[in-house]
Amino acid sequence: MKPKDAKNWVIDRFENGHAILVGNGDELLVPRIQIPEEAKEGDVLSAEFYFQKDERKRRENLAKSLLEEILGKD
Repeated sequence: MKPKDAKNWVIDRFENGHAILVGNGDELLVPRIQIPEEAKEGDVLSAEFYFQKDERKRRENLAKSLLEEILGKD
């Protein structure tokens, strides 16, 4: 079942390793590897985005940790 807030996108074309998706006057460039292998031009995809609060903090902590290691701080 499709989520209520999902948006439908039509695969317009494939260019330079990307799929160009169009929907409601918008265009979205997506790496080809993220599109189902069997999908082709004209197929309709459904997409929904999720906010991951903890992921941003995890990445900030990782970057800080790496910087401290490079700079030799304890």
